Amino acid sequence: MDIFNFAHVIIGVLIGMAVEPMGRFALQGPDAAPHWVLSKISRTIVAVMMWGFIIFSATFGFEYTLYAVLEIAIGVFISYYLMRK
Repeated sequence: MDIFNFAHVIIGVLIGMAVEPMGRFALQGPDAAPHWVLSKISRTIVAVMMWGFIIFSATFGFEYTLYAVLEIAIGVFISYYLMRK
């Protein structure tokens, strides 16, 4: 069970790191975001992955849902601080 929890955290953080450029693209325009964000299909895929991860976590209970949201938020903050100019 511990390996599953570790993998769950890593996947959540990585999804959060992919979600952050989407917000930067929406707020600051295409010049502030990586080139892969310009494609509508890539934004759709990342959104589906995020919601799928939250729904998958919800099948284990409310506690895992909160953990999933927290993991995605941590990934967003890590990506924000790594990608600042």
